[in-house]
Formats: sequence, structure tokens, C-alpha cells
Amino acid sequence: MPSSTTTSLYEFTSTVPFPLTAVLVQLAPYFALVKNAFEILTWSRSTSYDAWLALASWWAVCLLSKATLRYFLPIAVVISFTVITASANARSSAPPVTETNLQATIADLTTIQSLLPDFKFLPKSRPAFSTLLRVSAIMYPPYLLLTYYVPLRILIAVTGTVGITWNSPCASVLRNTLLKSAWVRWCTLYVWSKVTGQPLPLRSLSYQTLATLNSVEPGLSLRFLFTIYENQRWWMGLDFSPALLPGERPSWCSVSLQPVSPPNAFVLPEPTSVYLRDSNGKRVKRTATWKWEEPEWRVLVRKEDGVVSRVEKPVPAPKEENSSLLMKAAGKMKDVNSLQSPANGEGDRPSSEKDEDESEDEDIPTDVDGWVYGDNKWEARSSKGGMGKYTRYRRWTRVAVVNEVVEIVEDGETGVEGGRTTVTMVNASPISSPSRQTEANPEAESPLRQRLKSALSKGVS
Repeated sequence: MPSSTTTSLYEFTSTVPFPLTAVLVQLAPYFALVKNAFEILTWSRSTSYDAWLALASWWAVCLLSKATLRYFLPIAVVISFTVITASANARSSAPPVTETNLQATIADLTTIQSLLPDFKFLPKSRPAFSTLLRVSAIMYPPYLLLTYYVPLRILIAVTGTVGITWNSPCASVLRNTLLKSAWVRWCTLYVWSKVTGQPLPLRSLSYQTLATLNSVEPGLSLRFLFTIYENQRWWMGLDFSPALLPGERPSWCSVSLQPVSPPNAFVLPEPTSVYLRDSNGKRVKRTATWKWEEPEWRVLVRKEDGVVSRVEKPVPAPKEENSSLLMKAAGKMKDVNSLQSPANGEGDRPSSEKDEDESEDEDIPTDVDGWVYGDNKWEARSSKGGMGKYTRYRRWTRVAVVNEVVEIVEDGETGVEGGRTTVTMVNASPISSPSRQTEANPEAESPLRQRLKSALSKGVS
């Protein structure tokens, strides 16, 4: 029996990026409201009083909407404005976030995901236009006849009642009882075939199998585009090289300039298993596994006319520079550092300029190899190198897919099981302004940069 643990506050804040944590904290009250609404509409609570009140409120809105809007609309606007103002003031003076709050927010999101309606009964492929036209033509006269004798608000109220009571105990029992009848199923299929004009399927024997303890069914599947930035600087006598200045971005980084592994060493996250309770109270194991959908990394190339393509190119292998080249680069670094003041660093620009650079990065054309050239401060970007272009970068992309498998297991504790790995956000968003990440994480520097620093320190001494 594998052991399962829950994520602590320290692990959560250490592995999850702060923007995502801030969004979870700020939207926590709304997640709770949505969860309560889903629990009421799906009759998931122990008591059904809230669901019956929701049904009565729906009928009141449908039948009394005209009188309500005429006499109570100003009062409703004043009350809504007061509630919104009070909520804003409460959020401004909110207490510190605790581990219990974060776990409650994650539990709310998990509950919302489990209570989402299932549309597996719908056809996977869209019906033909002729079939839809035939169904509309056949159903339109009965619809006009029905709306002539029954008011439209009554029909809307009845339709909403069916939706609200769809998951109620009495409706579930009635629906399951009817679906167990072969005569009801055959009549429904026969009527549908006559309406759509499609022939009845051939008769076939079906074998009912009992669900075993370890029954496995496919879950959610998502595709992710990983993007890694390759950064280089031009040195006299060396041409463009991954040897960058100490205060610059790493030679391989993400969109947020966090150091990442090069493409030939980049690995996908490890498989993770989560133990949860399903709608029937059974303990299920949801295992997420990653795999590459594309065989190789591709460079993002953007032409002058705006056409974007992903071209497969060989991944550059790490090369060891000889000591003479390292000493030359170290001398250039010393000269640049002596002339460059801290105010000229690209990390000291206003946040508005950083945001503009991030929004413009996706629209900048590249050369045939995907390179975007810039000046000494990684600005004035263009697709052509030459005089005044001392830096360049390009984006390596690769699509990965994560597949989830849901498995019913024996009863036990719930929680998350998997290796503790540090999460680094690598995505396809525009490149942002660099920050001094190498100073905060000296252990993340590449061996080439460490040797350059060592050569620079020897030259200074």
C-alpha cells in the first residue's frame, strides 16, 4: 500500500510560482461560491433544502421576473453595490494565508472538477448539416404549436426544473429505472432514427461485465508547449558564444529568465498519483504521466509577413572552450564591466517598459535560423545582425502530452503521491526583462560561466 502525503504550505510556496499562488488566494472566495453552487445544483449535499430553495427561486424568477424588475431592480442594484464594496474592503484587510486556506482552495477546485457535467452521451462527431436541417424542420411545427398554448416563461421554467432536478435522488432513480428497460431504449432509438433519417444499428449481443476493483478508465489528456530560450553574446574574435556577462540572463532559460536545462538534457516531470474520492464515495487513483508528442525540438521562425513556423533543427551540443578563448572572453567581460554602470542594466528598467517588451516579443520577425538580434542591452530587437548587434536569442519548442488514468483502488487515505521535484515554469509567453537570477542562484550557473568567472578573477588579481 503506497503511502500518501498532503502538500504542506512550505512545499506549495516553494514549488508553485508566486503568480499562480496569488491567483489561487485571490480567487479562493469565488471558488467556494462556485463549489457551493455546484453542490446545490447536483444535489451533492447531505440535505436537499438548498436544492429545493434553488428550484423555488428559479420558478419565482421565471414567473415574477417582470414585476421583480419593475419594482425591485433599484433596491437590488443598491444591495449589490453594498455587498461588492464590503467584499473589496474585506479583501484589502484579509488575514495571512494559512496552510488550511490553501488546502481548502485546492479541495474546492477538485470538487468543482469532479462535479462538472459529463457529456459522454453526446456524439463525438458533429452530425451532418442535412441531418440538423431535417431535425429542425420536423421539430419546428410542434414547437410553434406548444408555444401558442403554453407561455414561453412556463416552458423556460420547466426546462430549468429538468436541469436542476437532473441529479436529484428521485430523478436519478426514475431515469435509471427507465434506462434499464430495453423497450424504452428501443423506442427512443426508433424515434430518433425516424427524426434524423438514419438507419437503425444492427442488432448485436452485449455482454455485461462486472466492474472489478482495479478497473481502469482513461481520464483527462492535455497538451503543453515547452519553450526554452537560447541566449548568446558576440565577442571579438569569438563570434556569437554562450559566454554571457555575469549579471545577464543564463545561456538557457525560460520566458521568466529562470535557468533551465538545455533541450538535450531537458526531462519531463515525473509521474504523479493523486488519491481522491469520487461521487460514489469510492477511493480512486488518478495517475498523470508525461510523454513527448514530437520526436525532436523545433525552432520558432517568424517571417516578415507574420507567418510563424516551427522548424526542426539539430540541438546544439555543449562544447568545451579552450583556455585561450576563455581568457579572451574574460578580458572582454572585464572591460565591459568597468565601463558599464549599474543604471544601464536591463534589469533596472521600469515595469511598463518590461511589459511592452513582453508584448512585442511575439511579433518580432526572426532570421531563417530563428535568431532575434539585439543591442548590448538586449533591446532594439530585429531579425538582422550586424553593426551594433551584440546579443541574440532563439526559442526552442517541443510539444508534450500528459495523460491521466483513473483507477479504482482499495479504501484508504487521500492525498498526493509522487517525487518531490521543483517546478519551473517553461512556456510560450513572450520573453520578459532579465533579472539577476544567477546571483540569487549561483549553483545554477553553467560550467562555462564558472570558468569564465575564474579566469576573470585571475586576470584582475
